[in-house]
Order: sequence, then C-alpha cells, then structure tokens
Amino acid sequence: MSTTRGRRGSDDVSVAPPGNVLLRAPALSDGKRSICPSLHAGDDVNLCVVSLSGTPDRILDTWRRHGGLPQKVGIVTADETRSTAAADVPSATVGPDGTTVSTTTVSEPGDLTGIGIKVSQCLSAWRDDDATTVLCFDSLTTLLQYADLQRAFRFLHMLTQQIENAGALGYFHIDPAAHDDRTVSTVANLFSEQFEYDTETGGWDER
Repeated sequence: MSTTRGRRGSDDVSVAPPGNVLLRAPALSDGKRSICPSLHAGDDVNLCVVSLSGTPDRILDTWRRHGGLPQKVGIVTADETRSTAAADVPSATVGPDGTTVSTTTVSEPGDLTGIGIKVSQCLSAWRDDDATTVLCFDSLTTLLQYADLQRAFRFLHMLTQQIENAGALGYFHIDPAAHDDRTVSTVANLFSEQFEYDTETGGWDER
C-alpha cells in the first residue's frame, strides 16, 4: 500500500514528460476541477481531453479561466443518445482566439476500443509538434462504472504505454471514495506518480 511521501502546493503536481499521473480527488472538489489547467497555464501544449464525466464545454471553460486554451485541443466524449455511426463523425471549430477544437464522440463510456483509437489519433497527429501533448482523462471513476476492473486495467496499461511512447504527459482522475481499496490499488499500480487532494488544505499529497 502506498504511503504519503510529501505535500505539494495546489498547482505543483506536474512531472516532466513523458509520464502518467494519477490524481485522486473527490469528484466535485475544487482541486479536481482546476488542477490540469493550472499546471500548464501559459505552457506550449496540445491538449487531449477524454471527457466521460462532464460536458466538453465545462472543461473548456475551466481551461479558459486558467490561462487560456492551447492552440490545438482534441476532445473525446461519450454520448449514449447517439448511434455508433453518428458518434464516429468528428467535428472541428476554430474559436476567436485561434484555438482549433476537434470533438469526436464514442457511443458510451464503456467503448474502450473507440476511446483508445481516438486518443491514439490525437497522439499520432501531434507527435512531431514542438508543443508537449497533455492528456486529461476525466474520469477513471466513470470508466469503471462501465467496464470491469480487469478489462479497464488492460485498457489503461495500453493507453499509458502509448502516452509514454509518444513523449506525452497524461493526467488521470479518480475519486477513491467511489471504489473499494482493491480497485484503487490495482489501478494505482499503473502510475509511477500519484497525488491525493486534501480538501481541508487545498494541497496535494504525494503518494
């Protein structure tokens, strides 16, 4: 079982790419909502968001409030009201600040193959860019509601390896209170860097 190694400030849990970070925080906490954009405000990054537990607009608004959106943003979201064929059609918009936002949808959060393919496309498209690719996966708690632990583990093992091989940086959110200890421990084994949000201090404990 992991132990607390130290405390970081509210915006000091970043690591050097390539790598993958597990962020453990209550689903509705301030830290969970703001940590990813606060880490990279002003940095030259391309952003890939897997949005399984919130709307893309909410996520984009959060990034805008913390230094602005990167120039390239890819969003993978889930919509169970759409057919598989309709969900597979990507859309792209260019905002007034010049940000290109490409959105693609899978039919449900348990479509691990679809999510993996679309993330891989983002990583491949930006592989030769000078900007660092940052992936924000929101959230593993939602994913585990649709996929059993063994299947989710295999998927995350593949995905974290892809992120490292692409020289990118992945942040994966989980609400530890929503799972038993075995589930959290199994998932945590995939990550060399882990931080837990302290709701009383607003800081992050390194685990």
